Amino acid sequence: MANEWLLNHFEMLVEDALNRKDHFVYEGHFTNDATWGIPKRFKDNGYSIHLIFFGLTDQTLSEMRVIERSKTGGHYVNPIEIDMNFRGNLQKLDQYFLIIDDLQIIDTSEAQHKVVLRFIDNEIIACVPFGELPEWFTNFLPVLTKKIYH
Repeated sequence: MANEWLLNHFEMLVEDALNRKDHFVYEGHFTNDATWGIPKRFKDNGYSIHLIFFGLTDQTLSEMRVIERSKTGGHYVNPIEIDMNFRGNLQKLDQYFLIIDDLQIIDTSEAQHKVVLRFIDNEIIACVPFGELPEWFTNFLPVLTKKIYH
């Protein structure tokens, strides 16, 4: 029931923002085509889409962070969902990045986070040299990687 209420409430917030032409911000996973429906709706209604994407080396690091967070009262995410989020987020970002007006991809694998790409209006504004791109980036974002280094 709580999940149904949350989905209905979120949809109401989306509709309200669209009707009022108000700003709208949310955080989440974009792991399948359906999850890209909301950004596409805003884009179709004249909004600019800004996405800050936090990437990690692998699912193991993500799982370790979930375990640490859950020890201090944060919510637990099972390993299967972590894997689906890791792979799905990257796969769908590689598919849909062109609808994003302002994309920042940040490698959060280390304590010192690093912006590896800034992409505005389908143009590269900033990018680390190819040899410094994280392996997760080049392995899981092949279309975006090719666009950067064609």
